[in-house]
Amino acid sequence: MTRFQQELNGLLGVYWIKNANKTIAQVKSDFIKGAITIDENGVARNCIGRALMSDMMEVLETAGCLTSYEKLATIAAREDEVGKTISRMKIQKESEEEIYEMQTAFGKGTTVVDIITGKKIRL
Repeated sequence: MTRFQQELNGLLGVYWIKNANKTIAQVKSDFIKGAITIDENGVARNCIGRALMSDMMEVLETAGCLTSYEKLATIAAREDEVGKTISRMKIQKESEEEIYEMQTAFGKGTTVVDIITGKKIRL
């Protein structure tokens, strides 16, 4: 059971039930206003065009604005977007400022590992 489900079901107290219902109302309002959209491929997207993360999809689904097909399409699109972002990060060169900051934090001559991409950076 997710944290949101626990809130909604009252397992965390009255305050959190109210908070969960407030969140549902806000997300439903955002959907109606067009801040959250579903594109022609059935992908739910936020106001800047990115596929929604699972926590937001859960709220949108609870609000009755997302079908299971759209949920699956959104998950696939999000995985694709994340994969492309990580691929770009692997080939992206660190700036002089980033290298300086890492050297300051870890010491010159140290090898650090980017925990997202696994890329090793020798300082």
